[in-house]
Amino acid sequence: MRYLIGETNWKMVTLSKAVADSGLLRTSCEAGEELADFHRMGQHDLLVLEASQLGRHVSLADLRAQRPDVPICLIASAPAPERIAHWLMAGADAVIEDTAALPEALARLSAVARRAHGVAHPLVERGPLLLDLERRRAHLGEVTLSLSPKLYEILEFLVLRPGRLAARDALLGHVYGFENEPAPRVFDVYMCNLRAHLQSVGPALKIETVRGAGYRLEVNERRKDARPLAA
Repeated sequence: MRYLIGETNWKMVTLSKAVADSGLLRTSCEAGEELADFHRMGQHDLLVLEASQLGRHVSLADLRAQRPDVPICLIASAPAPERIAHWLMAGADAVIEDTAALPEALARLSAVARRAHGVAHPLVERGPLLLDLERRRAHLGEVTLSLSPKLYEILEFLVLRPGRLAARDALLGHVYGFENEPAPRVFDVYMCNLRAHLQSVGPALKIETVRGAGYRLEVNERRKDARPLAA
């Protein structure tokens, strides 16, 4: 998954680094006045910002209107219960105190992000595929797939949207953020390699290319035993 994080003070920078160290993708925004633009243009699963930025550069109403499908987590310093209730009613999905230990904060962020995709816990099953969101691993039966970070991110993006069309631009934006995207042929090679890893289960799990539009993960719930991909 990818988080958009407003790195507007040292505590937010520390949290952002912990997110990156955990293996998650992140898009960092150091200027509060640019956060709304980053949110509008980016492809991320969660927005994390300091509560003190509200009213100065952004508003929950505007952020929610821009991307109603993206959950919002606020990091706040000793917030009063009334203030927390106000933020939640105004559009925030969670409020985390900035004194929370990093493991707790990361777990809370992860829970909010995955539940926005309708996933209750870190283990996601799609037909013969088991995806471990916490350990960032994919399993086909007894076989653990040897995926590069890029291949894992592509697979995770599709797994969290089963049967839905994933636009090519959205997928590229998610995997690369605002970095330079690869040449089209390079991304085609990634997709080819990912399909090769999944071919052992045949029609039980396949990535369909919708010409001119994007990709779709098709799942046949009838399970088959997976065979390791030959080296």
